[in-house]
Amino acid sequence: MSVHAANTTNANITDFNAAPGISGTYTEVPVTKNGIRVKTNNSSVYIYLTAADYPVYVQTWGLSDTNWSAAVANRTCNKNGRTAARVTVWAGTRFVIKNLIHERGDACAGLKFGSTSYYNPSTIKGVWSPDYSGNLNVTVAN
Repeated sequence: MSVHAANTTNANITDFNAAPGISGTYTEVPVTKNGIRVKTNNSSVYIYLTAADYPVYVQTWGLSDTNWSAAVANRTCNKNGRTAARVTVWAGTRFVIKNLIHERGDACAGLKFGSTSYYNPSTIKGVWSPDYSGNLNVTVAN
């Protein structure tokens, strides 16, 4: 088995629409928009939204491959490291999201979003990486 360096390179999330809260669903970021990436260690997921119409709920998903059909489970954790359905992030703050993706043996990380607005979607822009490098001042998402 080969050892991979942490995947800390930021990928862009551009003009992505998170479903409104009334839908009761989370919208997956498509593979074509950097929605799934290989995860190489047990670090937190890094996310920094540069723009968002509303704060958004985020789920970090474990996947066995780089395709949404390979989704295994929602692996999101709150700031205390306990399993959570979602965490909330907003534009202008650098966040890390605790998760159990690597610890549960999943090869890849994927993001799903939902708008905190009940009736309105949230269009977001920003960057994310599946492995946090530890070199930025961040807030742990809860």
